[in-house]
Amino acid sequence: MKRTASTAFLLVLLGTALPASAAQRDHPADTHPEKAAKKTIRLSCRVGLDGKTVVSDRDSRVWKVLNAEMLSGSEGRMVRIKAYTETDSSEIRVMVVRLQEERTTAKLDDAAFRR
Repeated sequence: MKRTASTAFLLVLLGTALPASAAQRDHPADTHPEKAAKKTIRLSCRVGLDGKTVVSDRDSRVWKVLNAEMLSGSEGRMVRIKAYTETDSSEIRVMVVRLQEERTTAKLDDAAFRR
């Protein structure tokens, strides 16, 4: 009898504590939206001729670069970048830039050269 009563008491206690803790986590005053909204992405892209935009190689999405000085000297070239982005906007802050080699010759093991 004591065991079932204590089990029932614990279930009631947990039932009231869990929604209260969830409400505290969802409270906007406790979180920093500028830190929560940023995430790191890696892109293979082509730098625009102005050096202030990049076009993603995968989905052709255009990103506006907030710190365009990081891309100086690589205008119009293919690069791989690591950047911070806002989740709802198309603006990025570039951290790392690496130039990619662009293939100018045919790939000899391509299907067009097989017989």
